Amino acid sequence: MPKYKRHWFISLAILVLTSCASVEDTLDTDWSPEIFFKNAQEALDDSRYKDAMFYYEVFTIRYPENIQKNIAADYEKAFIHYKTGKLKQAEEGFKEILKEYEESPYAMLFQPRFKQLCEIGLTNIERSKSVNNKLFWRLKERKWAEDHGEELLDTPDAPQV
Repeated sequence: MPKYKRHWFISLAILVLTSCASVEDTLDTDWSPEIFFKNAQEALDDSRYKDAMFYYEVFTIRYPENIQKNIAADYEKAFIHYKTGKLKQAEEGFKEILKEYEESPYAMLFQPRFKQLCEIGLTNIERSKSVNNKLFWRLKERKWAEDHGEELLDTPDAPQV
């Protein structure tokens, strides 16, 4: 094999092998809860939502007894769903957390801000649904008007009366 082809092949092999390294490979069995949250936050800051979700998932499995941090991790997972447009999963996550605040015997240990943030998240999801619903019906109105040779009177390009 010619020398330049060998170098190209070696470079390609190195690139493939290093790109296959995943976030799972960086986990250490000695990680503290703080390290999980630090790495998850860095992933969120870099818009690596899948990695952040992974860190929070592993945290909740590894530290089930850390009730306060688990509520925080659950909130962050629901918020990631919200940020990535998975509103149904976000809504379910927010509601599950609020249910924990209502039913858990440990609720007094939870930080109140996550309850407030979940309520805000649910409000934003409802607003989003309302806006999408209004846009949907507006498009249907426009289509009907066009099909029947009519004009909508409240559009910027409608003739002034």
